[in-house]
Amino acid sequence: MKNEEFIAELKIFSKDDRKTVAAILFENGYTVRQGKKKRTETGKSVDYTVIVTDRNGETADR
Repeated sequence: MKNEEFIAELKIFSKDDRKTVAAILFENGYTVRQGKKKRTETGKSVDYTVIVTDRNGETADR
């Protein structure tokens, strides 16, 4: 994961929406991974995110 430029961390509540957005970003040459953050200090509630990075233009399609 060296040389990757952080682009965005998207908080998307619906699992199906996260999968759709991740697929679109992946098809357009971005590196995409899923994240999880505690919403409260106790950690009983969490937010799921899609984390988007780019390998500084190294993809052939762009």
